Amino acid sequence: MNNNMVYLDNAATTRPARAVIDAVTISLGEGFFNPSALYKPSVETAREIERCRKLIKSSLQAEQVVFTSGGTEANNLAILGHLGNLRQGGRVLYSQAEHPSVKAACQAAPEKFEAIGIPLDAGGRINLQSLSELLTADTRMVCVMQVNNETGAIQPLGDAAELVREKAPDAWFHVDGVQGFLRLPMRIKDAGIDSYALSGHKIHGPKGIGALALGGKRNLEPRLFGGGQEAGLRSGTENTPGIAGLFAAVLDFPGENWMRSHKLRLYEHLKAAIPTLSINGPEPDSLDACDHIINLSFPPVRAETMLHAMEAKGVYVSHGSACSSRKNRHSETLKAMGVSRAALAGAIRFSLSPYTTEKEIELAVRATIEAYEALKAFTRR
Repeated sequence: MNNNMVYLDNAATTRPARAVIDAVTISLGEGFFNPSALYKPSVETAREIERCRKLIKSSLQAEQVVFTSGGTEANNLAILGHLGNLRQGGRVLYSQAEHPSVKAACQAAPEKFEAIGIPLDAGGRINLQSLSELLTADTRMVCVMQVNNETGAIQPLGDAAELVREKAPDAWFHVDGVQGFLRLPMRIKDAGIDSYALSGHKIHGPKGIGALALGGKRNLEPRLFGGGQEAGLRSGTENTPGIAGLFAAVLDFPGENWMRSHKLRLYEHLKAAIPTLSINGPEPDSLDACDHIINLSFPPVRAETMLHAMEAKGVYVSHGSACSSRKNRHSETLKAMGVSRAALAGAIRFSLSPYTTEKEIELAVRATIEAYEALKAFTRR
């Protein structure tokens, strides 16, 4: 990586850890065998897969772990795999903060299901009163993410799970944990969660690998058919280098880091220099805010202009979700929060990693202030 580059778009993807690169390289060069074959090297490759599965099961207190191509497939398998097993229709609820892979899957469900968005409060968390009112006896599924990928809002999963148990005890509760896995504690069975999606490249692992962790309920309809791998839930020869990289990423992920203090330092210095900036999401120092994501607007400067000015200074941030950033449309999550049009147009997401340094934060602060000061005089109000 360029030593002069400051990368603060870790919610989009993370730089693979050295241990991950080594594990993938070894798997590609020495552990290339098909884990379904019966000779000794293939059996050892299959054991490596099971070691990773066991590690994730232990981390999440899960009953089963199914390897997928990433968070998107894991979300789709949970949602469409569950709904595909049901004879009766009913409601499917999803928070309006959900990643497109959850929203689109809910909306793609058969016509017998009614997909309804759960409103958000101004901080980007689900409105629990609205959830309570939307839950009915015929609610078949509820999807609430752990950490929002755009605002860093931590969703009240415990309260949501309690409402689901009380008002729709047969509903499947799915959590997109892509931004929360390893960053926040999670025990899915204790939390009343039926399925939990994760992705390798968000935790300094490789792209193209993820997993769906399952609690007590395991009645899913497969979305891929073939050789019956992954207990029949995800056919196809396993991505053994990806799984090796995921295993290394989970083992290598730092237990202690300074992301929250670095994030707060970033915010405090920017706020002092640019008092008119606004926060899109929870207050940065609140318990509702995760350690690694903060979303800010710098009126009257538009985000795209600001991004390119910061890139020219070697600082990489984003306008929001990487899955929709090229579509030139404002964030549906921020709209659902009631963010003003001016703030929508100028929203910038800074996302840190456990390896972000204090020096990088200082460079990012300087670049942001310089870009803002240079651009604000030329921006139409």
